[in-house]
Amino acid sequence: MKGYITLKPNYEPALDDSKFIVSFSATKKGIEVNSPKKIFLSHKGADKPLVREYFQLLKELGFDPWLDEDAMAAGTKLNRGIYQGFKESCAAIFFVTPSFKDEDYLEDEVDYAIDEQKEKGDKFAIVTLALKDPDGKTGEIPGLLRKYVYKEPSSQLEAFREIIRALPLDTGKKVWKN
Repeated sequence: MKGYITLKPNYEPALDDSKFIVSFSATKKGIEVNSPKKIFLSHKGADKPLVREYFQLLKELGFDPWLDEDAMAAGTKLNRGIYQGFKESCAAIFFVTPSFKDEDYLEDEVDYAIDEQKEKGDKFAIVTLALKDPDGKTGEIPGLLRKYVYKEPSSQLEAFREIIRALPLDTGKKVWKN
């Protein structure tokens, strides 16, 4: 797990009341709860405009979606950057459209997701969405992803609902906006 969390300081008066002792502590559970909720967004480049919409919605809900154009700096080795994205994530969402083919980088992403799921168990979700193109043709689910339940949502709202439902995370406390 990699990322930043915010720790609140504990103040205790020192022996001479003019000073304080400041300490910070974190438990494993606290770190897990407060760490970034990175979610890997796997897609074919042709589908990037669609995936950007999901990226924005997830971000607005407090998640930390991983999108290649946002997550990798110029000069990053693609396979290593993608691999690191999976290592830091708690879920992979596969946006399978007719453009999505189980080859090249997408093939690697399927393999990385399965490896992460084996390593992290129920702390990592593989979410596969078979989406239709404007002509009504549905993307074909890669063979290795067929052993996981996948969904064929009829709308983007239904697809987003399936994503939220499948994540290994709660959506958080209901609090007033600042």
